[in-house]
Amino acid sequence: MLKVAPAYLSDIEAADALVLLCEEIGEASEKGRSARCYALTGDRRALAGTVL
Repeated sequence: MLKVAPAYLSDIEAADALVLLCEEIGEASEKGRSARCYALTGDRRALAGTVL
């Protein structure tokens, strides 16, 4: 997720980029945003309710 939406992008810019990726791979965009948040912070609470 960080390759598509690097840390320097705002959350809104990242969401726009992640929607396209998630549609392409058939995944919910919420899971993509959660995975990016986890990758940035290392906080597993970002993944609460998701199955990766």
